[in-house]
Amino acid sequence: MIDIQKIQLGKCELFFLRDGEFWLDGGGYFGIVPKVIWQKLVEPDERNRVKLHINPMLIKTPDDLILIDPGLGDKYTEKQRKMYRIGNSPSIYESLAAIDLTPDDITMVVASHLHFDHIGACTSWKVEGERAEPVFKNAPHYFQKGEWQDAIHANERTKAAYLKHDFMPIYEAGLIKFIDGSCRINPYIRVEITGGHTKWHQIIFIESEGKTAVFWGGIVSAVTHLQIPYTMGFDLYPVEVMEKRRELYQRAIEGNWLVCLEHDPAVRAGYLSYVENKYVYTPYDSS
Repeated sequence: MIDIQKIQLGKCELFFLRDGEFWLDGGGYFGIVPKVIWQKLVEPDERNRVKLHINPMLIKTPDDLILIDPGLGDKYTEKQRKMYRIGNSPSIYESLAAIDLTPDDITMVVASHLHFDHIGACTSWKVEGERAEPVFKNAPHYFQKGEWQDAIHANERTKAAYLKHDFMPIYEAGLIKFIDGSCRINPYIRVEITGGHTKWHQIIFIESEGKTAVFWGGIVSAVTHLQIPYTMGFDLYPVEVMEKRRELYQRAIEGNWLVCLEHDPAVRAGYLSYVENKYVYTPYDSS
């Protein structure tokens, strides 16, 4: 039985799916925060890696089925699987099936950025190790134009995170709709550039009947990263991450946003508050 949380937000239904898990080096994940501190928050494995879940979001609006950051996918070599300790269960396919959907039902895909753990599930192998094809064949994929340029011209530092077989088949199939900066995609969905994690990283807002949810992608991926200085070694612009967090946290508290986390193993959605000089995350309570 797959644990899929569902939350009503105005006229929209939010479904918190799963697409497996992977493990990242704890030092890389917590950046400048010493292990003596971060290991109080999460227990590493014998290779100093910490577990991250992949939590895609499905948004059902009156007109669309919108998938945000579909996840890891399964196009990995044995070496990559061992390095990242990748687990593909439950998969995005199993998650969709649990709510009586298939990839063909998805009408729109939106990516916060193009790292493999966020969009790897957008394609699958047609010829193992050689040729991939789009998974969500009926859905335009909304990517930031600047993020796309950085992905196809990856440098020595970024190339391990941008895998061309994750996104080039989508481009070749004519399924990409490039967006340039912050904008509204439809009456319920808009995106806002944050930078920080990557130069063109974006967060996704869901807005309906005066209520707001936000999918934070790589700006804050888990409760363990809530505090301002807890940035990742993988953030290209960590100071920007901290500055953007300060701004977003204030807006989230004032607007009572439902804050959705992509990589947390325990919670998917909740609310922010500021208590005794510390930011606090309270998981959503459906009761």
